[in-house]
Amino acid sequence: MEIANPKVIIVGCGNLGEKIGDIFAQHTNFEVLGVRRNPGEQGNFPILAKDIFAKDSSAWIVAENPNYVIYSATPSTSKPSDYQKIYVEGFRKITDVIQSNNLQTRVFFISSTRVFNGSSKLEALDDHDEISPNDEQGEILGHAERIAINSGRGNVFRLTGIYGLERTMMLRLAKDQESWPANRFTNRIFDEDAANIIVKIISSKHKDPKFDLPKIINVTDSHPAELYAVLNFIRKKLNLPEVTLESINRVVGKKIISTFLSQKLNYRFKHPSFETGYTEIIQNMER
Repeated sequence: MEIANPKVIIVGCGNLGEKIGDIFAQHTNFEVLGVRRNPGEQGNFPILAKDIFAKDSSAWIVAENPNYVIYSATPSTSKPSDYQKIYVEGFRKITDVIQSNNLQTRVFFISSTRVFNGSSKLEALDDHDEISPNDEQGEILGHAERIAINSGRGNVFRLTGIYGLERTMMLRLAKDQESWPANRFTNRIFDEDAANIIVKIISSKHKDPKFDLPKIINVTDSHPAELYAVLNFIRKKLNLPEVTLESINRVVGKKIISTFLSQKLNYRFKHPSFETGYTEIIQNMER
């Protein structure tokens, strides 16, 4: 029997978590609750001040007894020790509480395609491809993904580079050609699309328990592009001259797609490629 008002808790409710929560609160029948250490101003749904490492963390999870948990916590630095604490130790605390108390909670871990950084595959990497991390942070993310999968009721959302109206790093880089790194393939997802995809998947699974949900999904627009093409597109929109830099070697980097999103979810992207996304960002800046 379908639960009338299923509950979802977003752990580590930052920028992406807030967008996910807003969609749940405004467009679904889900009861949504966010948690983070410093909630700040409240929006369309409650965000509680909680520390997942506190002694009482297990008690409130059991008391809330959510149908779904989205683990969206991120470390404050890129140091491996911080990755280990947030992605492995913090996430394991959540899954341990769920398992030890026999909660029927499904857990979604938000990961990164950094786990593919060591890949030498020339073809695009899809949802089912094996990970190939090339640094300690990627290894740690891969470990956390396995915790999710091995929990029995866990799935992984593996995000490519997130961009959006408040994420303007690429615009700053486009203006400063002296700072351009070597050309490479890049992969991205507009933050509103990422949030809507996550909500659509969880809602679809809730409505239909037989909904065929892969254990791991690459959340991406499935349109890899050369970094220099993206930067020069932005420069053109900013009325700046094109920069011509020769690549010494062939363009390297990973190309990432999601067959599940493009062929099975039937999701209509707001921004199916970087051109429309950065056009909106620049237009928004000029208002």
